[in-house]
Amino acid sequence: MAKASEVVLAGLPSEVVGMCRRHVGATIVPAALLGACADALILVGHDLGYQIALGILLGVAFELYVGYAELIVVADRAGERQPASVFLRGALPLTPPLVAASLIAVVVPLAASGLLVLPGLWLLTVWSLFAPAIVHERLSPLRSLSRSARLVRGAFWPVAFSVTLMVLLEHTAIHATAHVAEPALGSEALGLLAAAVATGIVSGPAAFTISLVYERLVGAHGEHPRQAAPEPQTVA
Repeated sequence: MAKASEVVLAGLPSEVVGMCRRHVGATIVPAALLGACADALILVGHDLGYQIALGILLGVAFELYVGYAELIVVADRAGERQPASVFLRGALPLTPPLVAASLIAVVVPLAASGLLVLPGLWLLTVWSLFAPAIVHERLSPLRSLSRSARLVRGAFWPVAFSVTLMVLLEHTAIHATAHVAEPALGSEALGLLAAAVATGIVSGPAAFTISLVYERLVGAHGEHPRQAAPEPQTVA
C-alpha cells in the first residue's frame, strides 16, 4: 500500500485541470455568480444587519456549491454526464451539514489565523477534507471533522501544499476583488465582472482539489467510501 504522503501531489494539478475542462460550464458559471454576489455585498452600504443577513445567505450558497462540485466529481468517476440541475438538487440536502461543519472547519481556523497564524493553518489543514466526507460518506458534521483528521494524519504537508493553499487562494481572490475591484477599476459594473471572473477561475479548481485529495488518501488507506451520487435522470 502506498504511503498517504506519496500519493497526494503526484499528477494532482493535471488531474484538477482535466476535471475543470470536462465540466467547465457547470463549474465556472455558478462560481462566477457567487463571486459577483460577494462583490455586491460590499455595495449594500453600511447597514450591518443587512450585510450580516446577506453574508449568511452567501455563505450557505457557497457551501451548496461545494456539495454541488463534489457530486460532479462522483459522477465523473462513474462516467456519467448529467445536467447541472441534477447536481444542484442532490446538493441541497447536503448543504445544512456542510454549513455546520464549515463553521468549525473554515471559519474558526481563518479567524484563528488572524491572531495565531500557524495554529490556524494547522486546523484548516487537519479539517480540510470535511466536505467530501459529508458528501461521499454521509457523515455528520462532527464525524466528518474526525474523518478528515484521520485521513490527513501522515500526509499533513502534502495536504497543506494542495488543499489548504487552494482554499487560501480562493478566499484571497474573493475578498480581494470584493474590496478593491471597484476602486481600482473605477466602475461598479467592472468590479462585479472582475469578482465574477476571479471566483469563477479559482472556486472550481479549489473544490476539485479537495475532492481529489480526499479520494487519493482514502485509496492510500485501502478504504472504499460509499459514492453518494445524485440519482440519474431517466428519459421517458
